[in-house]
Amino acid sequence: MKRYIVILLAFVLVNILPPELSFASEDWENLFDGKTLNGWIQRNGKAKYAVEDGMIVGTTVLNTPNSFLCTEKNYTDFILELDFLVEQGMNSGIQIRSHSFKHYKDYRVHGYQVEIDTGTGPYKKNPKNLMADGRPAPPTAPRCWSGGIYDEARRGWINDLTKNPAARKAFRQSLGLPTENQWNHYRIEAVGDRIRTWVNGVPAADLKDDMTSTGFIALQVHGSKQAGNKIKWRNIRIQDLTRKENKGPLKALIVDGQNNHDWKATTPVLKSLLEETGLFTVEVATSPAKKQPMDAFKPNFGKYDVIVANYTGDDWPKETQDAFVKYMNNGGGLVIFHAADNAFPKWKEWNEMIAIGGWGGRNEKSGPMVRYRDGKVVFDNSPGPGGTHGPQHEFQVIIRDRNHAITAGLPEKWMHASDELYSKLRGPAKNMTILATAYADPAKRGTGEHETMLFTVRYGKGRIFHTVLGHAPEQMRCIGFIVTLQRGTEWAATGRVTQVDVPDDFPTAEKVSLRAILSAPYDAIQEYDFGKTRRALATIEEEIRNVPRSSFPQIEVRLLEALESPKTTFAGRQFICRMLRRVGSAKSVPALAKMLADKELSHMARFALQYMAAPKAGAALREALPKLDGDLKIGVIGSLGQRGEKRAVPAIAGLVAGGNTNVARAAIESLGRIGGSEAAGALARARVPASLKSVRDNAYLMCADKMLAEGQESQAVQIYREMIAPANSTWIRVAAYKGLVRAEKDKAVPLILALLKDRDLDLQRAAGKFITEMPGTAITKALAEQLGGLSPEAQVVLLSALEGRGDKAATPYVAKAVRSGNESIRLAAIDALAVLGGASNVELLAEVSIVGNRTGRAAMDSLGRLSGPGVAAALIGVAQSRADTSVRINVIETLTKRRETEAIEVLFVLAKDDNREIRQAAYKALGVLSNQKDLPAMVSMLLAAANDADRGDIERAMIAIVVRLHREVSLMGEAPDAGPVINGLAKANRTTKPHLLTVLSRIGGPKALEAVRGQVLSGANQVKTAAIRALADWPDAEPLSDLMKIAKTDSDSTSGVLALRGYIKLLGIPANRGAAVTVKLLAGAMDVAKRPEEKKAVLSALPKYPCEEALALAENAKKDRDLAAEAELASKKIKEALLNKSLKATASRDNGDANRALDGELSSRWSTGRAMKPGDWFVLDLGVESTIKGLTLDTRNSSNDYPRGYEVYVSFDGGSWGRPVITGKGTNPITEIKFGKSVRTRFVKILQTGSSDSWNWSIHELKLELE
Repeated sequence: MKRYIVILLAFVLVNILPPELSFASEDWENLFDGKTLNGWIQRNGKAKYAVEDGMIVGTTVLNTPNSFLCTEKNYTDFILELDFLVEQGMNSGIQIRSHSFKHYKDYRVHGYQVEIDTGTGPYKKNPKNLMADGRPAPPTAPRCWSGGIYDEARRGWINDLTKNPAARKAFRQSLGLPTENQWNHYRIEAVGDRIRTWVNGVPAADLKDDMTSTGFIALQVHGSKQAGNKIKWRNIRIQDLTRKENKGPLKALIVDGQNNHDWKATTPVLKSLLEETGLFTVEVATSPAKKQPMDAFKPNFGKYDVIVANYTGDDWPKETQDAFVKYMNNGGGLVIFHAADNAFPKWKEWNEMIAIGGWGGRNEKSGPMVRYRDGKVVFDNSPGPGGTHGPQHEFQVIIRDRNHAITAGLPEKWMHASDELYSKLRGPAKNMTILATAYADPAKRGTGEHETMLFTVRYGKGRIFHTVLGHAPEQMRCIGFIVTLQRGTEWAATGRVTQVDVPDDFPTAEKVSLRAILSAPYDAIQEYDFGKTRRALATIEEEIRNVPRSSFPQIEVRLLEALESPKTTFAGRQFICRMLRRVGSAKSVPALAKMLADKELSHMARFALQYMAAPKAGAALREALPKLDGDLKIGVIGSLGQRGEKRAVPAIAGLVAGGNTNVARAAIESLGRIGGSEAAGALARARVPASLKSVRDNAYLMCADKMLAEGQESQAVQIYREMIAPANSTWIRVAAYKGLVRAEKDKAVPLILALLKDRDLDLQRAAGKFITEMPGTAITKALAEQLGGLSPEAQVVLLSALEGRGDKAATPYVAKAVRSGNESIRLAAIDALAVLGGASNVELLAEVSIVGNRTGRAAMDSLGRLSGPGVAAALIGVAQSRADTSVRINVIETLTKRRETEAIEVLFVLAKDDNREIRQAAYKALGVLSNQKDLPAMVSMLLAAANDADRGDIERAMIAIVVRLHREVSLMGEAPDAGPVINGLAKANRTTKPHLLTVLSRIGGPKALEAVRGQVLSGANQVKTAAIRALADWPDAEPLSDLMKIAKTDSDSTSGVLALRGYIKLLGIPANRGAAVTVKLLAGAMDVAKRPEEKKAVLSALPKYPCEEALALAENAKKDRDLAAEAELASKKIKEALLNKSLKATASRDNGDANRALDGELSSRWSTGRAMKPGDWFVLDLGVESTIKGLTLDTRNSSNDYPRGYEVYVSFDGGSWGRPVITGKGTNPITEIKFGKSVRTRFVKILQTGSSDSWNWSIHELKLELE
């Protein structure tokens, strides 16, 4: 009860004493040190915040939303005082108990704002209204609500001072025209659910609201239509009243022992969920069993801040009931969990506490049912029993009061896990506030009503949170249940909620989100040691990587249990520290802090604390610093620097001048990482040996960089100017100049030019880098104008920098430099024109492109990279011109590289040019740029060609077109159209036909094949030979029978040899034949072959089809002396393939890890490495043909990584797959795929067809079921 007495006393003091005497003055803490913005973070808008003359100055910027300078720390109960000076017409405010979350409007700052309102709307002058001394009265405005309370980005005005004229007049306006107001003073008190404000000592707002209990403080600069308006703040101080009595954690008592639900399973879950918040210590009071004497059941309720009821059973003794009623009347807290609202139907006070309940004989005499209809709470007095539910099912919870502290910031609608949807609960229904409801769907045997799911009740001075969710541990995994239970329990205990974060995996309106079940063997950590298997540890790491952040508290508890176990080895503790770096919170700090003095474990403990967001982690490191020596001290110094612990600056600064060089080095580096004026001052005063000067200089500059980033430009510039002195090393000077340029922005041009003219080449190059980072066209022109006056080296630097800027204002100056007599300048200018140039520079670059060596190559490269309107037209113009042949050829090549298809028409003209070199270039370009529609023109050009050289060039261009069309068009399941080429074949003579036949062999398809077959029978040897070559080069196996026929009938002729070789080659194209079938066809070729050369080709192909038939054919060939060596080699390879029983795997992603799915180790896996998507595949090569009945995908060690959908394909050659043999969906970590009937194959392909937003597709082990 001390908590409530302290708060009550605070209220009494505030009401009795004047504001300035409410609390002891020695408790004040400055939020602003008058020099820096240390401890503040800017959020949302881009308004400028800077420190000037001991004030924070906020300046408006156009086209930016509201800006907020926020404290790094959150505050709960406090008194805040500050002064401010604001320009007339501006709007601003002081945020308190505010937040910024990703899930809430994408980090929009929201929360209570104490308004700074100089009045909105037009100001009105009234010259007749004069002051006593004759001066005009201040202008008036329609409102002056400074000191009122506005709920930023949530509910809007909640206390606008309309009814407080004294407060509205308290705000000090200027005495002249509207320029600036005078300095004003605010006092803001936030204690419990009461917020009060004073404006210049006059009481203003007095608000009771419990939506938000904690959060940061922020200084707002409102978005403005006018740039340059300023507001100034000074004397910002706070008294932090939060738990000054240091009472420790809240105490919760779970009451169980009897229940029609499994209380033995749910109580441990409730206890764990409350303890993981770090707010509660939890005890359990278990009643005697049903029908057993209850006289001794007398929990001491007064010891606890909140009671959690997980009880439905026999009545408590009268003495216990009376004690509980007294506890609640005096301000106790109660949480009703699920079936606890079935308890004590005849206990009047209990039913008033729970408001509504079910079963136990409750009916209309017990009170109304409470429903939500048409936006209103309805008390339904219809007769009937109280309490019912249909079968368990998932249902949507709808938040009805989004302004309550328990539900603030939660999504309006979210899906709950499959649970009992309690309906028709009834009772007194007094003093209850409905927080959330759910629709009881008649299709699920529901009532058709929006039934109450979450609500609060006031009883006496006590608070009750009632949740009907959570039937059993499975339902208690729902993230929505967990968050509302934890928040609701804190509210019942204290009347406030400080747990404001909403987990990233909170359920959505469509999707349930369950906390992961921890399956990794955490107990195994205690037994782990170096040299032993890491399988258990790998499983734990895998689980930590895959579970959502909301599961981290569970994992942290398990890790801490292992850390504190005396059985855990040194290796195990090291592992725990690494894992706590990922999942640790303030709860881990005490255990890790104890290890900081341990020589063996200090570094690992520090590793965990260093990256932990909890402020307590920094405090632990600060407390340990003076107690440590040697490497342990150095390590903690480094960790404090990495954390940016500004509170550690005095202690670390004291170590800079110590006698230990290593400690001094660590301290200097740490001060640089922390930054800020205090750290900078310590470094400026430090006297360090020569060996540490560069370390100190670097740290000093790091401080300046942080000052500049935080708006302290003048202080930063002072350091930069100090550090550019020639006495310092070049790299320190470069870093200082860089900071100076960033600070002075457009005023830095003279500085840059001075650097470019410096003899130090490193400074010149640094200047070039600085130039690329300076914004503004004016700077571009100012620098480019100086180009000709610089040394060659400086010109090269400046040209490269102008290229990096990408500002075309420099183009004329750069183009002029292309004519320079210095090659380095020319090359830099040509490179720059690629970025800065345009159509007007095409002729210049084209002319330069024919210059030998590097200059010409650079010009060609720049021509290819030029961008902007008219570049293509300019290139085409040069290609058509009467310019030098080499220039024109280079331009045609450039058009090709740029893929300028608008040049095709001109290229056909150039293909008729008298100059053979121009024609060659045009043919080559047409091969790259032309498409299907251009094939008729290409055929006509071929038919009209006057010589073999041109015909050969045109043929190659047509083949290039066809090959590209195959790549592009075949994606749509089509092939290029052979019609234009077939039509040309009919018109062609014997000289031209072979070229067209070659093109047809690349097109393929039935029409083209028919046309080639016709030419085989033409009788003309030259054409017939070309036709046979075309069949031999066909893109698929369709001409096999034609080639075999020719080979048999013309076996002794050149035609027969060509046909047989083509036949053997085409057998190697994937056609989804079994190995034995292909070997039979190869045996036929062996029989027809007359020469050893063709027989050897057959033997060379055999090992690709390992089977008994292939082995027999190779063995038989050994009898032929001419084939013996080749037959022996083929036989050996076939035997090896048949004997090799190991499987091989390939995959669409992380192919190198594919065989991990076949290594027999469940701890290893193959994974897509990102969330699964349709199209991911995994292919298994069996090595030889086998008959399989099914397969199993085991991913138990990554339990969510099973395929959400799959299709399984088989193939004999791994190239042609056909239709899937089976399709299905994975539903759990073991995916068993049974084929309808056994399948003989060599290759198996699993195509993943489902999607997941979060989970990879993984295979830990793949097992085949063979026939």
